[in-house]
Amino acid sequence: MKFIAYSLVLSAFLFQSCKDVTDVLDRTPIDKISEVDVWKDETLTKAYVTGLYSRFPFAAFDYNTLYNWTDEGTTSTGNASNMTMGTVSRSSEGNAYWDYIYVRDCNVFLDKIKIATISEATKKQLEGEVRFIRAYVYFEMMKRYGGVPLVDVVIDPFASVEEKYAVRATEEAIADFIDAELTTASGLLGTDATPRGKANKWTALALKARAMLWAASIAKFGTVNLNGLVGIPAAKANTYYTKASEAAEAVIASGKYSLFNGVPNDKAENYRKVFVTENNSEVIFEKVYNGPNLGHNWDAFTGPNQWAVRGGVCDPSLDFILGYENADGSMDQPVFGADNLYASGAEPFAKKDPRLFGTVFFQNDKWATGKVETYEGLDPSPTPNPTAVIRNPNTLYQGVPTVGIDSRTQAKDDFSTNSGFLNKKYLDDSEIKIPEGQSKTNWIVFRLAELYLTKAEAEFELGNAKKAVDALNMTRSRAGISLVTEATLTRDRIRTERRSELAFEGHRYWDLRRWRTAQAVLNTRIQGLQIILHHATGKYYFLPLNAESFTRVFRAEHYYNPITNSRIDNNSKLVENPLY
Repeated sequence: MKFIAYSLVLSAFLFQSCKDVTDVLDRTPIDKISEVDVWKDETLTKAYVTGLYSRFPFAAFDYNTLYNWTDEGTTSTGNASNMTMGTVSRSSEGNAYWDYIYVRDCNVFLDKIKIATISEATKKQLEGEVRFIRAYVYFEMMKRYGGVPLVDVVIDPFASVEEKYAVRATEEAIADFIDAELTTASGLLGTDATPRGKANKWTALALKARAMLWAASIAKFGTVNLNGLVGIPAAKANTYYTKASEAAEAVIASGKYSLFNGVPNDKAENYRKVFVTENNSEVIFEKVYNGPNLGHNWDAFTGPNQWAVRGGVCDPSLDFILGYENADGSMDQPVFGADNLYASGAEPFAKKDPRLFGTVFFQNDKWATGKVETYEGLDPSPTPNPTAVIRNPNTLYQGVPTVGIDSRTQAKDDFSTNSGFLNKKYLDDSEIKIPEGQSKTNWIVFRLAELYLTKAEAEFELGNAKKAVDALNMTRSRAGISLVTEATLTRDRIRTERRSELAFEGHRYWDLRRWRTAQAVLNTRIQGLQIILHHATGKYYFLPLNAESFTRVFRAEHYYNPITNSRIDNNSKLVENPLY
């Protein structure tokens, strides 16, 4: 007999009493649960699905991937990797996700649930959840590889595998499978907005909107190659844009969610609070944390040095900061250099979109009961003189530290910013340093703002400017910046809005890939600013800084991941992606 171990429900059985040793020896081992029993017991069936959720590819709070492959920022540790230096190859992938064990476990559930002797309502809900999970897994693989083997049945590991399950399906076929899965899932799932850590109808539709927008972008901006294993025919673009918009609109129109507006009189703080306010109305689906029992390292690793046990790892780039629109919709930029003194680290950017100040720490920003100190030198001259700057973390000048405690010039350089800026988003503003692995802020996978942005982009590409304007202005209005009109709406405005609203949430890298703009954006030297305190005036000036020691490289082949030698060695029917 086959047995399946379920640690999540084992404790319920460990407390059963035993009559005597002989009785124990005659029993089925209590640390194993019969596969047959799983599908007869609602608790065990739910436990199976809970186990699947525990393996869900959230990519939550991964400070190694969320931003440092994009123009959003760099790291305090240098950021040199195959992803940033353009050395991804058939033997060195990076950013991999190829999980057919997980797919098989989803397939097992979807096969067995048909014969499960549990309530029909529970069967429907759990089937919908697992179809959502399976669709998400395939979407994560499609984003990386294009077409992948489409396995939607349980394969006998001891029998020969049919060729159709061993070869790569076309990218279009994978997109259509995801669409069909989520259509089915949304019809099975409940409509309650909570709990937000489990899938419901709106979660499935949110994923459908995201996946269909991806497919539409690949069709519009990509190229079909390898007989469709990568790329989607251009003629399908409008079909997928329509599906994306309709799915987004269904979530919006449900009325189950609303844009967070808990601090209406402070747009920057209101935006920051979206990510740290539990159970807020904007969140559709999230990974839930509680701190000590299930926590993460975001606060410990990315907070300002003086409030973090590690600190400073996430360093927003100057390129990213200057990419925000001004609140009035203009794009004129501040002037830097020793001849331009500013009262604070934020003053050069004072005209910018308020969301910038809910996302990035600047010199002199208040935090908890103190202020952030990222200035990295003190100029003692009567008039600004960059050649006279003192940059010694162990030196005071007339009682003033010559470098800030959160700056680039601290003794432990990799604990502090390489760009002159630090990340604020998702941080707990507690005065107490949160230990490693004990942050409790939830990771948001889907929120309503993304659905408005998806609808805006899809409708723009379909040529429906009025619908695009109405959707885009929802996030702009909440942010407190100028609204667009049909006359001022452009593709760049839509993309800038997406960049500003979804910063550091794991979208930017994928957006640059699906728009096929990564080569234009990422082949650059990431920039920052040296922040210098001019002692005589108490003001600051800013000097340009290379925030990384190398120029980044993104090649044409990197719009897809390599299938890799190891996978092809394991399955000779797989075909490698172009240019690798």
